[in-house]
Amino acid sequence: MSKSVLVIEDDPDGQELIARMLFRANIPVELTSTAEDALQILSLDEHVMAVIDLALPGMDGFQLLQEIRGNDATKDLHCIAVTAFHTPTLRQRVMETGFNSYFAKPIDDRRFLATIKEIFESA
Repeated sequence: MSKSVLVIEDDPDGQELIARMLFRANIPVELTSTAEDALQILSLDEHVMAVIDLALPGMDGFQLLQEIRGNDATKDLHCIAVTAFHTPTLRQRVMETGFNSYFAKPIDDRRFLATIKEIFESA
């Protein structure tokens, strides 16, 4: 597979919103709704980055990040956290945990897309 962005988001509306933004920017995207599926996908294909909803069913976004960082094949993957449960404390925890970027929902389209494009184009 050519380089793409993996979006792990359990909310169908959230998936559609992010996918549509990336599609308009001509950035290939792959979607999944669980961390467990994301790990399977990441083991099969190379991705430029992962956009991870923190409140996933089962394994949450923090646990997924821990699995990604603990795997030699994915440890350097650029990971972007997204959440509807924003607080300044959560932002700090997200960055200290090892995410590369953080976006509160509703997502600021322009800033989000600018971040994605910059990472994607430099990969």
